[in-house]
Amino acid sequence: MFLPPGWTPQQFMRLLNRIRAELPDESVHLLARLRRQQRAPVLKVVMQTVLSHQTTSRQTRRAIDRLWTRYHTLRRLAQARPAEIKRLIDNVGLGQIKARRLVSIAIDIWDRWGSERRLARYLRSAPLEDARRALLELPGVGPKTAAVVLLFRFNRPTFPVDTNILRVARELGWVRGHADPEEVRHLVERTLGSDPAVLLRAHAYLIALGRATQRGRRRDLLDRLRVMS
Repeated sequence: MFLPPGWTPQQFMRLLNRIRAELPDESVHLLARLRRQQRAPVLKVVMQTVLSHQTTSRQTRRAIDRLWTRYHTLRRLAQARPAEIKRLIDNVGLGQIKARRLVSIAIDIWDRWGSERRLARYLRSAPLEDARRALLELPGVGPKTAAVVLLFRFNRPTFPVDTNILRVARELGWVRGHADPEEVRHLVERTLGSDPAVLLRAHAYLIALGRATQRGRRRDLLDRLRVMS
């Protein structure tokens, strides 16, 4: 399955507007929070995205607040011992793995780029796929993290797909049940085009829908939206 043949950006936007009408508080609040990341240091956005894997947004925010207070520069993070970081982020789960990954990323940025600022300049100005490749070369950074950094921080036109969005895309029949996140990313990018503001709104609203309907909740909402698809 896939998005209905001939779907236009306007039809997709009508679906997003329906989600906003059904979930006004969740969708608007999440979109505002994501927009604030455009002013955050790129290192903090990377760290927060790594921490967010397989945990809730509330737990992620608690962990990044504690971690950033102590390790808010590339040098400090690169010189940290993973055990020190693990103590600060244990609430997110997989603390040992994420602690090692964060230190490895900081060391790699230091070795390859010399500073966070040089990496940021490259990510902002390089061709999109070159910028994506630079992020994917960092230890443990996958397509979702790369897309998050590019869209949230640098306003580049790409679409991050997390587990909520992947599930929604499958349940609405946009993709096959075994489709992977990259298939959904390409699908949405082809449909919505290259306006980062539109892609960010789609990301926020679809996550809001995913959270509202997880674990079998709000099946009525999914059923109504499935008719639109």
